[in-house]
Amino acid sequence: MNPTEFIQAIDHAAGMNDRWLFLAAFCLLLIGCGLVIFWLVRQLQAVIADHKELRNEHHAALAAIIAAQNETAMKLAVCLDRNTEALGECAFELRRFQEGAVRPVH
Repeated sequence: MNPTEFIQAIDHAAGMNDRWLFLAAFCLLLIGCGLVIFWLVRQLQAVIADHKELRNEHHAALAAIIAAQNETAMKLAVCLDRNTEALGECAFELRRFQEGAVRPVH
């Protein structure tokens, strides 16, 4: 049944009496509601797809930030380790220098 035949059938039903007019209007209302629901479902699917895409981009950005933070943390750990070693050497040299200055010269 094509749309023209459907409209003619509704027009014929509407011309019969009020009961048929109500049934024809109700059919049109159902079809209209069906189209609106179909359109809303399509819009919802588009929003969900956009949300998934944005979520994936967000996760990728967070992964990049975390990787950069991990790299920076590793550099900081290496720097702290080297500074600890250097401070230990400085403390040793300072003690040696102070002991040399305290000793009496003969």
